[in-house]
Amino acid sequence: MAQYLFSARTIDSPDHDEECVPVFTSLGMIVLDEIRFPGKAPMFNVIGGSGAYATLGARLFSSGAYSKGIGCLVLAGKDFPQTAEDTLRNWALSLTFKRNRTSLSTRGLLEYEDTTFGPKKFRYTTEPLKATPKHLQDEPRLLHSKSFHLLASTAEVEQQVPELMSLRRERGITERPYIIWEPIPGTCKPENRQAFLDACKLVDVFSPNDLEITALFTPEPPKSFRPAELQSYAQTFLEASIGHSGQGCIVIRAGEYGCLTMSRSESAVWLPPFYELNAPQVIDPTGAGNAFLGGFAFGLQRTKTLAEAAAYGNVAATFALEQIGLPRRESNGNEETWNDYTTITRLDEYKSRLEERKL
Repeated sequence: MAQYLFSARTIDSPDHDEECVPVFTSLGMIVLDEIRFPGKAPMFNVIGGSGAYATLGARLFSSGAYSKGIGCLVLAGKDFPQTAEDTLRNWALSLTFKRNRTSLSTRGLLEYEDTTFGPKKFRYTTEPLKATPKHLQDEPRLLHSKSFHLLASTAEVEQQVPELMSLRRERGITERPYIIWEPIPGTCKPENRQAFLDACKLVDVFSPNDLEITALFTPEPPKSFRPAELQSYAQTFLEASIGHSGQGCIVIRAGEYGCLTMSRSESAVWLPPFYELNAPQVIDPTGAGNAFLGGFAFGLQRTKTLAEAAAYGNVAATFALEQIGLPRRESNGNEETWNDYTTITRLDEYKSRLEERKL
């Protein structure tokens, strides 16, 4: 098992270029969830989806004027509620709403089997409105983004990444963005492994969770947490090549066990989660993995190292799991808080813990 590693680093201030050009845009979906618990009244129009939570993860580190450095694309149906729109506008993003006056918004039903936020079932209750690079064709600001998040199948990666690059070339954008790929869980099967290996050549960051990458190698779910096996699986992907000339990385998100980062140039590093198992602050883990990737994307551009970027990701995840839905944002003058905490304070606390543990 790899050792934990972390080195302290001062948070850099965004430069002028980063203020003008988005540093992150997700092509994941914005979903309006109906959430049900046994014996409780259902909750309606809860903002969710990979796009919402990934955007949150990056936005957490972009306060003040720099909030415009986070792009957000919303494909909204005719029934998209004003309250949900107001919530997203309150984040002061580079926000684009594309409204379909004939379709319903993307809606889902999330049913928990008990009140512990454990076993659950999810299904879409309307036809999903899926964002693709074509939706950015008339959105030059978002098209210039320095990183993009995809929740996609292998076929979608092979179609959308070249399409995105082509649209950027048409706009004269020569800089290559970071492409961060989160796989669709149901497609992670041993018979699809070669397709995943091939698709990884088109992205810069491949980030399955521990169950998803295991499912690419064996149909049997793991009976225990086996970090050595996860590193072996990650190594298989690195040997096959991730990204341009094999310069990409793999990030395995493992919930209460933390995360693993690896690349050909940076050895395996395990970082623990911010919250310990069964911490009282953990309410609902929904969206934490997506938020991690938004924070990771931001941190990677700040620090240029995988382990430090993962620290941003782990901190971002905490703000997703402290409540049902999105965290509460408040602004008082120059200070912005989420659930009554500043993001930087929490990041500094996490760094201090790692330094104390000599990780």
